[in-house]
Amino acid sequence: MQIKSLINTAKIFLKNNSSNILTILSVFGVGVTVYTAHQDTLKADEALYRAGDPEDERGRFMATWKCYIPTAISATGTVACIFGSHYCDLKRAKALSSAYILSQTTLQEYQSKVIEKIGKNKARQLDEEVRQEVAHKQLTTCPQSVTDAIETGHGNTLFYDEVIPGGLYFKSDLNYLKAQVNEMNKAVFSEMEYDWNEIMYRWGLPYMKYGSDRVFTPEHLFDPRFVPDLMDNGQVRIIISYDLIPRGVN
Repeated sequence: MQIKSLINTAKIFLKNNSSNILTILSVFGVGVTVYTAHQDTLKADEALYRAGDPEDERGRFMATWKCYIPTAISATGTVACIFGSHYCDLKRAKALSSAYILSQTTLQEYQSKVIEKIGKNKARQLDEEVRQEVAHKQLTTCPQSVTDAIETGHGNTLFYDEVIPGGLYFKSDLNYLKAQVNEMNKAVFSEMEYDWNEIMYRWGLPYMKYGSDRVFTPEHLFDPRFVPDLMDNGQVRIIISYDLIPRGVN
């Protein structure tokens, strides 16, 4: 039973880390290919010497082709690992996109039912209360304090972006932020899409590590929600919330 458990653990590990493992093997394979190519060239020179160094190309090929078999095997394996890693990434991205579509469909159906049962105004109020509660919980893990809020140069109103990992405080102007949103959503119909980092740039905020993988299209426009919130110290902040769409979701 213990051996079976170890095998299952190994299978799960390989499945979850297949892309990283193949990438490492690809890097290793490049080094091996360079080394074997050098060694095989030395063998080929020796083979040509034994064969009397034929002057015609066919004679040279027949005398040396077997020497390069290790290089060919190494190069083929390296290329296979590169394509395998790419395939794993595409497969994972497709699975994430499918999960996103399913979760979005479920959420939209749920929101429609909530609005149907309690009304649009109460549903909006409930949504704002939930987002405020989530933002308050994030404060315990937010590495940035209010006093360290980023100065964007566009205003002095305090904002809290709850979507950015760990949360982010910055100062800006509500009308300015909304104007940038409107400009981006107008431009999207000619540019077809824009990503999260474009939003960060326009708002004067740092780029996100995976910002280019989160896009907005005519079917999925950037639609932030701005919820006023009274903090414990009496200061007012505006909580920003929005949905991120993985690249590849139509």
